[in-house]
Amino acid sequence: MSETEERSGWSFPAGSVGHSDSVKGYALEATDGQVGHVSWASYAPGESYMVVSYHDGHHDMHHVVPAGAVQRIDHEHRVVKLGVTVAEVKATPTHDHPEAPVDWDYVNQFERGALGGGGIWPYTDV
Repeated sequence: MSETEERSGWSFPAGSVGHSDSVKGYALEATDGQVGHVSWASYAPGESYMVVSYHDGHHDMHHVVPAGAVQRIDHEHRVVKLGVTVAEVKATPTHDHPEAPVDWDYVNQFERGALGGGGIWPYTDV
């Protein structure tokens, strides 16, 4: 398997995000309901992800979600539709601050590149 294939889980679907597009601030819909909004996104080829934020009880939570979880983006309504459940989003690596750099060593513990790369989705702690 090529590195491009292995990292396909870390790329937005072809044609879903143009050069000047951004999904920051978009609502996130999992297959079973609303899961928060996109606080931050990276569009680097093979390393694209979103930081998803939501309020969970008394705390704001932030999770790193691979762009490969995206099924489609509705730019008109500012909604990102995912192909995973709310529980699967909440099983992805947590992130301290939405705009802080991602700690890839930490994310690698969760099978980085799992979507489309033959790994395990949802992520599980190692």
